[in-house]
Amino acid sequence: MGKLDRKDRPFFSDAERFAELININLYQGEKILIPENLRLLQRKYPSLGSESGEKERDVLMLDEEHHICYGLEIETESDYSMPERVLVYDACEYEYQIRLIHKEHIRKKDYNHYREKKSRMKERDLIFPVITVVLYLGEEVWTGRNALMQMFHKAVKADTISGEYVREYGFPLIEVQKVTPEAYQTDLREFFQAMHCRGDRKHMMQLLQTEQFQKLSDETEQAIAVHLYMKGLTEKMEKEGMSMCKAIREWMEEERKEGKIEGLKEEKLYIIRRMIEEGLDEQFIRKITQCSKAELVAAGK
Repeated sequence: MGKLDRKDRPFFSDAERFAELININLYQGEKILIPENLRLLQRKYPSLGSESGEKERDVLMLDEEHHICYGLEIETESDYSMPERVLVYDACEYEYQIRLIHKEHIRKKDYNHYREKKSRMKERDLIFPVITVVLYLGEEVWTGRNALMQMFHKAVKADTISGEYVREYGFPLIEVQKVTPEAYQTDLREFFQAMHCRGDRKHMMQLLQTEQFQKLSDETEQAIAVHLYMKGLTEKMEKEGMSMCKAIREWMEEERKEGKIEGLKEEKLYIIRRMIEEGLDEQFIRKITQCSKAELVAAGK
């Protein structure tokens, strides 16, 4: 599991955040999902396309009131095969549920007919439908496909013979740059606000100093920090126990210093190059500029 998965999965597995995300984006804000009715499911499915031989859901929640499973796949880059991935995840979940049903019947030894054993379920058995949502956290516009039909060589029309049997399969897509942070009441509001100003460090620092950001939990700060693309930021927060605001301030100061040092190095090399071009003696150049042999080589001597 990568760094993003380690931060994103626990953050979005929180029942309150998950319910709000789904309610706002699928049900126009109506409180269909209630956090108390959600149960987190851990799933790994067989996969031919994975080196480990398994596919793992980012987040899968069961709404025990309405008997619906909601999957959440978190992406940071566009995926051109996403419709097929979602289809496979959902099909694997249905297979998983049927296997659980079959296992329970085998345990109880209550199959009464060969058709039941062949089907791995009784006529009265039912499974939960699955709705998979893709949350795209990339900074660029999503250019991946949203529906299975878009992956086919030839567009299939509903009024053709084949169109009657070829079924569409798509998914709800939540693009972070199109989200309205103010629609959220949980700390998803601050998470999405931070995502919107990743390219504006001045705005980011102003945001981090607001009262709302000062009160964020460590989990939320880590989830935000891992998507800011600041090298070493999350490690600084974890190892030194810093708040995100302080860690970012120090990170930016270190970057500024490194930039200044690099600038001085370039200036020094420029002076050495000019002296070399003037035909000055190597010992004289080294004495005047206090440069090393390596710097002379880098300058072209």
